[in-house]
Amino acid sequence: MKLTVDGLDLAEAVATVARAANAKAINPVLEGIKLTATKDTLTLSATDLEIFLQKTIRADIKQQGTVIVPGRLFAEYVRKLDKSSLSITSDGQTVVIKHADNICNFQCLPADEYPSIINLTEEPYFSIKSEALRDLISKTTICTSQDDSRPVLKGVLFELYKDTLTGVALDGFRMAKVEKSIANYKDAGKIIVPARSLDEVRKLLSDDNGEVNVVVENKFLQISVGNTIMATRLIDGEFINYAQIMPKEFTSDAVVEKSHFENAVERAGLLVRSDRVNLVTIKVGDKQVAVSSTNEIGRINEKVAASLTGKDVTIAFNAKYLFDALRNIQNDFIKLQLTGEHSPAIITAAKDGDFTFLVLPVRIS
Repeated sequence: MKLTVDGLDLAEAVATVARAANAKAINPVLEGIKLTATKDTLTLSATDLEIFLQKTIRADIKQQGTVIVPGRLFAEYVRKLDKSSLSITSDGQTVVIKHADNICNFQCLPADEYPSIINLTEEPYFSIKSEALRDLISKTTICTSQDDSRPVLKGVLFELYKDTLTGVALDGFRMAKVEKSIANYKDAGKIIVPARSLDEVRKLLSDDNGEVNVVVENKFLQISVGNTIMATRLIDGEFINYAQIMPKEFTSDAVVEKSHFENAVERAGLLVRSDRVNLVTIKVGDKQVAVSSTNEIGRINEKVAASLTGKDVTIAFNAKYLFDALRNIQNDFIKLQLTGEHSPAIITAAKDGDFTFLVLPVRIS
């Protein structure tokens, strides 16, 4: 292998794919980054066998070839270089990087032991606007579980029906559901995508609102953004029937101005932010929603004007979970729907929202 490449292009490509290299892998080759030089491009690839990242950049290729370089060391070294042009050569045993009058040698890892990078067909399972997919990921991954005992809850359910993609995530304490319009959908179906993989997808998505094709095949999901490809294994298993968790009827509805309620929760949360459950109490009644917190240090009581229907209710929540809901609602007014002090509450935009947040209350004496 022998090539010349722009240092800035290389640094950006290495930073992208290095996130998939496994620094703690039992097999050392999975710690590496694969460099493949063909024609006028250099392709960088990395995988931990769950996530596959690949990025292609332009390069002046004088001799084609493939090498595996130590991932973390290579990434850190390239990041610290100035961004001028540099040359890379390799005989398969070592790789030599030259920039200006400087030179560096790395030992190569065995290329024949490196796993194949997933490259699925280009036929999309569905297409979605970049902004819509990024919004769905941001609003659902906050509710995925970290518990290895229930792997399906470490992912987000993608449920396709007609022209709508519904994303659902829950961790046993709260649930987020987001609905987005899609196009070019192949058929109705359900898949579970790891939250970690979706975070990588979110980082790849651009600020524009161009359309992104999502390919699903052989229990893998693949997305291409520009010259970057990300593929991930899907999670096997049956997702929880979230429809059974959603309350069908409500005894109380409260509509409040989001900014006022959010500020009230934030101020009440100051007193309990170091407590394990961050407990704040919500009292709905008398044309207002009262938000309070108390502990051995003191008590905070906030009142927010509200439009109310139904019964008066007193209920308590983890303040962090309320923040997770409120910061993801882009609407001037929110609706708080309650069925009693011991039953799940629903928080949504007062109208025209695509985000539904369910949160379990904390029992209070």
